[in-house]
Amino acid sequence: MATPTRTLLLVDCDPRTEATLCKSLHRLGIATATLQRDQGDTSLDVIALIVELDQFESPDLLARARVAGLPIIALSHHETLSQIQCAMRMGATAMLNKPITQSSVYTTLMMAQGLRNRLTALENTNEDLSTKLQARHLTAKAVARLMIDCAIDEHEAFERIRTLSMKLNQSIESICQDIECHTQPMRRRS
Repeated sequence: MATPTRTLLLVDCDPRTEATLCKSLHRLGIATATLQRDQGDTSLDVIALIVELDQFESPDLLARARVAGLPIIALSHHETLSQIQCAMRMGATAMLNKPITQSSVYTTLMMAQGLRNRLTALENTNEDLSTKLQARHLTAKAVARLMIDCAIDEHEAFERIRTLSMKLNQSIESICQDIECHTQPMRRRS
């Protein structure tokens, strides 16, 4: 039998739950490691965490896992609104309820990984859009500069920037930055 290479970290789980999870995960070919009260080996190549809400005492580890973008699964005896809200505050992307079954472990793990991937993609898109939004003033300044220096209207100024962007295979923001930093006036000679 092949040795599992992926590791799922079980955080603050009681011994009985830990044994059940280890058995289910090993059947799936996933290695497990345990950690209690922020104590244990955190240098592993971890693919996800299962955190028992009722026993939770590892806030430092959870903070590092959120920064690393790891899927976090909250484990609980109860599926109450307060437990769901607690799981969301912890950064969980899925919730596993007791009693634990083989299929529920697999389904929850896949859900947690899928949602974490979607969240990461949305966070990256949001960051890109925020960067573009912050660069809007550069576009406005570059358009205004071209309008004044070249005695053209706003539409033609933006069209020149867009054409130059495509020709040089650079972003519009980069072209606008170059125009803004350009020190020579670009007025047409009469």
